[in-house]
Amino acid sequence: MKDVPCVVFALAMPPGPANSVIPAAQNLMLAARALGIGSVPTTLHPSVMDRFQAMFGIPKDVAFHFCIPLGYPQGTFGPNVRRPTAETTSLDRWGGAVPWA
Repeated sequence: MKDVPCVVFALAMPPGPANSVIPAAQNLMLAARALGIGSVPTTLHPSVMDRFQAMFGIPKDVAFHFCIPLGYPQGTFGPNVRRPTAETTSLDRWGGAVPWA
């Protein structure tokens, strides 16, 4: 974390649950990927939360959900390697064939 050029904090005003910031964070990460920027959602250790809130002037009632470090990868950043969804999805029961298989 100390070497990444940018870290985005996903916070929510009360009573904002995590699902109130997850869509925005996902879109941020997808847009970053399209630009060749790597990202990963992560958390902070509970023992640093008071120092974190003080460092950035975050009020105690604002909920921290996760942070997203952003940066260009050191190595190659090739295409994702994923199995087809027909191999990873079940319909109606475990192992049930999907109609698009």
